[in-house]
Amino acid sequence: MFDFMKQYYPVFIEGTAQTILISVIGVLIGILLGLFFVMMRLSKLKVFEYIARIYIAIVRGTPSMIQVMLIYYTLSKVISIPQVQFLGSGLDRVIPGSIALGINSGAYTAEIFRSGIISISRGQTEAGLSLGLSEKTTMFSIVLPQAIRNILPALGNEFISLIKESSVLFYIGVQEVTAQALGVGGTLYNFVPPLIVAAIIYFVLTFLLSQLMQFIEKRMSRQYI
Repeated sequence: MFDFMKQYYPVFIEGTAQTILISVIGVLIGILLGLFFVMMRLSKLKVFEYIARIYIAIVRGTPSMIQVMLIYYTLSKVISIPQVQFLGSGLDRVIPGSIALGINSGAYTAEIFRSGIISISRGQTEAGLSLGLSEKTTMFSIVLPQAIRNILPALGNEFISLIKESSVLFYIGVQEVTAQALGVGGTLYNFVPPLIVAAIIYFVLTFLLSQLMQFIEKRMSRQYI
């Protein structure tokens, strides 16, 4: 059933590497956007709060596939990205796709950060301010580290979801795992075995990530015992 892997395993390795790459980029963008918009969301200036609310509402209320296509076609008209091939895909597709994943993840990450921040007692902020620390220093040195420890499982789930969401990038021609599986399936005139291989790859990636997040969570918990 899986004899085709002898010939096509390099294709799946390339697709897996592509999936990992775009997921890592998406996660980094998502974290940065999440922190940025959660600060706006919690800002005392209403205009910043409303901008953050609108961004989060739009991203969470529209399909990720539509977001990917909109960002891809918009960026392709606004800026010129070189069509350099990397792991079987042009950077003109990988870069917009990774940005789209990051923008999508940023909305969910912002809400995760917000839930963690508001879970920290107001007394922690007041203690920092009473010591003469600025609000910014208090947030990033006292409140946020404790919030991250509380939201680590939720962040891990978001990262796992991002790996699976990366499959939508095959719509714009990014040769990640799903696209490679469909390509092999078309060559073999049988899509089931290649898709099973793709499912196994996604499972292994998400399982390893979940184990890593559990390890980090335990290490961080020990620091507060």
